[in-house]
Amino acid sequence: MNIIETILSEEPFQGEDGKLYKKVIKELRIPRKTFMRGTIEGKYRGDLLHSEEKLYNSSFYDFEIYEAQVSSSHPKDFQKNKEFTVNGKAFPKEKLPLILLVELNANSSSFGINILEPKLYEFKPIAKFHQTEGDEVFGCFKGKITGYVLDYEKEIVEEVLGPYAGDSLEKIQPESIKKVGCESSGIKTGKTVHIGNYIQYEYKCKNHNDTVWGEKIFGGNPKINGFTNISSKSTFGTEQRGCFSEFFGLLAIILGFVFVLSILPGALYVIGLGLVILLLNYFAPFLKWVFRILSCFLLIGFVIGLFNIFFGNSTNYNPVPKIVDSPRETEKVVEPIVDHSDLDISPNEQENLIGDSIITRFRSWQDYEGNKYEGEYKLKLSSYKKSNFYKQNLQSFGNDLRSYDKILYSLKENDKDKLDGLYALFDSIGRSNKLNKMKFAEMVVAFVQDIPYALVLETDCNPSLYNDPFIKKYLSSKNADCYSFQKFGINAPVEFLVNLKGDCDTRTLLLYTVLSHYGYDVALMSSEQYSHSILGINLPFDGLSFKAQNQNYTLWETTSPNNIPGIIASEISNLNNWRISLKSK
Repeated sequence: MNIIETILSEEPFQGEDGKLYKKVIKELRIPRKTFMRGTIEGKYRGDLLHSEEKLYNSSFYDFEIYEAQVSSSHPKDFQKNKEFTVNGKAFPKEKLPLILLVELNANSSSFGINILEPKLYEFKPIAKFHQTEGDEVFGCFKGKITGYVLDYEKEIVEEVLGPYAGDSLEKIQPESIKKVGCESSGIKTGKTVHIGNYIQYEYKCKNHNDTVWGEKIFGGNPKINGFTNISSKSTFGTEQRGCFSEFFGLLAIILGFVFVLSILPGALYVIGLGLVILLLNYFAPFLKWVFRILSCFLLIGFVIGLFNIFFGNSTNYNPVPKIVDSPRETEKVVEPIVDHSDLDISPNEQENLIGDSIITRFRSWQDYEGNKYEGEYKLKLSSYKKSNFYKQNLQSFGNDLRSYDKILYSLKENDKDKLDGLYALFDSIGRSNKLNKMKFAEMVVAFVQDIPYALVLETDCNPSLYNDPFIKKYLSSKNADCYSFQKFGINAPVEFLVNLKGDCDTRTLLLYTVLSHYGYDVALMSSEQYSHSILGINLPFDGLSFKAQNQNYTLWETTSPNNIPGIIASEISNLNNWRISLKSK
């Protein structure tokens, strides 16, 4: 039995080395034999015996067990990948059908299965039920049976492949995320489930070795090949339920009315909808199957409608921390450079400083344990102008995800050597406080988290220009802070340190640049689904992490103050919606 491998998605990204990689998410279906044993009762038929006394050593030409029921009521009657021992002589295998369809009773439930490689032993015919009709014989028997059911264990794995040559991007980048499903072949596996007046069959998949449950059929005959299925819950099967029971349907309606009353008069139109649902619920015993279908659609539509009314369609996640700087922190000091004698630079470099100025900023912040840090950092005015000029003249590389990653990489490379003043501040704090690698990283991230949040937009900060609910609501608020007409909607690291205006990707890019300078293994994480950016760092912090190339990158929110590593809001915690835009190692 081979492992079935299905590729769920392939996603390319650019590493710190500028080469191409791709993240592949696979689903592995690992074959598993679940062995079972139990008692069996059933009926047999065949050609006339030469002698009724030789029934056990059957001389049938065409022997057939055409109905059987197996009972296994103890958990020890099931075990994975381990065969049960057969006591005594097994019934001749050639006298059994190739596929033995039985009804298995276990844990007060029953369902149909195919027992593979069955071994029937301690076979005992019941003499009083044995009868002969012409050249055929019929009878009942008891015995014991063992065999196995073949199913699969699912495992989701993630691999990072590469690097690839620069000209092979189109070979590794899918036009869309590939998702592999199961199309029914119409061939039944033998498993059936009954729920009330409904019956459901399991089918083999058309294109790969898998199975899928078909739709529930109303009015199905509970007698299938002589067996009666009476429940929906089993050891091997999946619990099948209707859309919801009448009890939970009524409870949902009551809660819906309470909510509607709380938002009157603006939502009076939903009262009529609630009355319709209530009437359908009242007549449910007479129109049960109609009620279940309509109630499902109506309730789903009702919930979606309310959600859209109050929350809109955006999946953007932009936390807005409430931080207010002191006057000294908001003040930006710009002083012309007039004396170069104390600068350890060459004469040519001194000439380049003529007419330049030094920008000085003061910051005061605390780490997660309340330790206070403060100090000044200095940047050259020329560095700020060059950073802004470079960004404004940087050309877009296209409209795909890799183009966005290239923009981030280019801004980081252009600014990484212009941050000496900030590096000097961090070096001084690290030495004086004797910070280890993890505490130093916390100090640096807390420095950025403490800077007040501001939207960075490509166009004007007029809320009427935007359809996104978050942007429109935020820009309409009293204390909104917005930095407009910035190319790509981002501030480069030097720009951010000068104007202190940054949202998620601006902050993450600065932290990625700084921590890369100090030799940390970091990743800049992006999510198009959440319209958000966070940091990933390969350090042994607790909490949520993203695995890439056998390394765990703890996720770190940068827009909220005092947000410790590994703690990510639940609405953005689905790792399948995150990818690596840049990686330092």
